[in-house]
Amino acid sequence: MAARAQDDQDRIEEAAAWVSPEALSFGVSELACRAVVALARERDASPDAVARDLLGLPAA
Repeated sequence: MAARAQDDQDRIEEAAAWVSPEALSFGVSELACRAVVALARERDASPDAVARDLLGLPAA
């Protein structure tokens, strides 16, 4: 994930050899969920509100 964020193609390809696409997809999803929960705590808001804000969606 760090390699993708830094657009480091060599490290992206190296990581692809270590982890299956399914495991990587699960890891990215898990990381996103944890990030939303952490931001919600920081902002004293609900995870739903934070996710909507990050995605640019209107409040529910």
